[in-house]
Amino acid sequence: MSTSQMWTTVKDELRARREARERANALRADLAHYRTPAEIDDLMAAVDAQEGPEAEFIRSVLSDNLRTWQARISA
Repeated sequence: MSTSQMWTTVKDELRARREARERANALRADLAHYRTPAEIDDLMAAVDAQEGPEAEFIRSVLSDNLRTWQARISA
């Protein structure tokens, strides 16, 4: 692999990672509107039937939102 090809590969990988991070942050921001247990439960029920990394990420973000809500309530 030439230096030019290697550099192109590195740039492509970095761009892909940056884009994935931006998508994750955008999804996290969209899901930030689901704050109460009832709202989170409703969306969690819709996501429960889904499989794959995006569904798992959504469940993770919603769980974080629920933990944040619980911490705010108990403080």
